Amino acid sequence: MSDITGSATGAGGGIRVEVFPGGALSSLTLDRRAVGLGARALSAALLAAVDEATAVANQRTKAALRDALDGLGEQELTLLGLNQDGTLTERVESTTPDTWRAS
Repeated sequence: MSDITGSATGAGGGIRVEVFPGGALSSLTLDRRAVGLGARALSAALLAAVDEATAVANQRTKAALRDALDGLGEQELTLLGLNQDGTLTERVESTTPDTWRAS
């Protein structure tokens, strides 16, 4: 299986992050739009982008391991680093192609 990652942007495209499942940062790109935000706004935008990218990577991992993860509860998923905010999960799920869904 190839590396599973998730990516997201923030600050009007001025921030681009890519993470592995669980949120380990794979890459980070900032441009002038991001740098001009100031420290507090930049840190908030970075964290939001990482959270969103992590949700994508975690959902992709869950889809890839669907059978193996069947029956695991939130505690086990947390130990695996595959839990996230429910709102982010819903947003990510709404962008999942139907061809990726179990039949």
